[in-house]
Amino acid sequence: MANNIAFQPMGNTVAATAATANTQGNVVSITAVSPVNQYLVFNPDKNDAVFVAYGETSNITATIPDANGAAVVGIAPYTERCFTGPQVSPTKTVYVRIISTHNNAKLFITPGEGF
Repeated sequence: MANNIAFQPMGNTVAATAATANTQGNVVSITAVSPVNQYLVFNPDKNDAVFVAYGETSNITATIPDANGAAVVGIAPYTERCFTGPQVSPTKTVYVRIISTHNNAKLFITPGEGF
């Protein structure tokens, strides 16, 4: 549930590395110490946007949106955003795959509550 409080981390921050537009990078798993469905995401790259796909199974695909759209969340260069996604808990894992126009872009994701 969203709170009107500062973001409170409720799990470990994970680092995900992006693949390029033509390949799929590794899937990263996220867990939390308590059931939450908000994520603080930081894109430290100063030049490239990163697109994030979340899912409840590790069989997810991240694609850069085109005219047909894509089931991803875009994170602008050098920004952090908090958004709501699938619920994660100590017994329920959420999986993340990211993609960018340049290989090896990074994204840091922390599960928690607040904004």
